[in-house]
Amino acid sequence: MTKTLFPLSWMLGAALATFAAGVVLTPIAAQAAQSQSASSVDRMIERAFDDVLGRRPDSRELRLYRTRVYEDDWTDRDIRNELRRQRDDRDRYGNGNGYGGNGGYGNGGRPDNDDRRPSSGDVDRIITRAYQDILDRDPDPQGLREYRRRMLDDGWSERQVRDALRRSNEKAELSDAQIDQMITRAYRDVLGRAPDAGGLSDFRRQVKTKGWTEADVRTALRDSPEYREKNTMTEAKAREVVARAYQSVLGRDPDPGADVYVQKVWREKWTERDVANELRKSDEFRNRRP
Repeated sequence: MTKTLFPLSWMLGAALATFAAGVVLTPIAAQAAQSQSASSVDRMIERAFDDVLGRRPDSRELRLYRTRVYEDDWTDRDIRNELRRQRDDRDRYGNGNGYGGNGGYGNGGRPDNDDRRPSSGDVDRIITRAYQDILDRDPDPQGLREYRRRMLDDGWSERQVRDALRRSNEKAELSDAQIDQMITRAYRDVLGRAPDAGGLSDFRRQVKTKGWTEADVRTALRDSPEYREKNTMTEAKAREVVARAYQSVLGRDPDPGADVYVQKVWREKWTERDVANELRKSDEFRNRRP
C-alpha cells in the first residue's frame, strides 16, 4: 500500500487551527483529518480530469497533481488550466502528453523528445502568482526577468521559484504590519471575520519563523473546526445549489431526477460548477435552440 506523505505546512496548519479552537488533536485524529483532506483533494483532481479530458487520472497522475496542490499551492483552477493546456498541445502537435506532461514546467516536466518551451506568458503568470502568495505583491521588472530566465533557460519549476522567494531578504524583512495585513485578508476571505488576537499572534509567528505564505494561512484556516462548521452542507443547502445550476444552464427548475445531484452536493462536496458542468453534458442542453 502506498503511503501519502503530507507536507509539514499542512500538518502544522491543521494543528495550529485546532489549537486556536481550544481542541487537542490526538495523533489518530490528526491522521484522520489528513486522510479527509487527501480524499477531498483526490476528488477535486478526479473531477478536473473528467471535465477537461473525459477520463479519470491514473495513479501516477493522481500522485503528481496531489503534490502540486500540497507543495505548490495549486487550486482546482490551476489543475484545470494545466489539463486544458495539455489537451490543446495534444490536439495541436499530436503528442499524447503535451509539454509538461509531468504536471508542470522545468526539466522534470519535459519529455525527452520534446524541445518546445512554455510561453513567456505562462511563465509570467506562474511567477506573478508566486510573488503575490509569498511577498504579497506583483513582481518587479527585474525579478520577473530573472525568474523568467530561470524557468525558460535553466528549467526551474514553480516550486523552485517559490523556494527562492521564501529565502529572499525581502521575505525575511516583511514588517509585522504587512504580515498582519496578509493574515487579516486570509481570515476575512476564509472565515468572514477579522482575526482574534491569539490567531493573529500564532500565524504571525508561523510566517516569520517557518516561512508561511498567505496560501499556508488559508489552508490552515480551511482545516479549522470553525470553517467546517460554517461550511457544513445540509440537504436544504444542496437543493438550493442544484436549483441555481439548473436555472443557469437549463433555464428551469430541477425535476425529480435532480436528486442524484443533490446527493452529490450534499455527500460528495460537489460545487454548483460541478453540477452545471454535468448538466452541460446532457442531451437537453445540447438540443436547446440558441
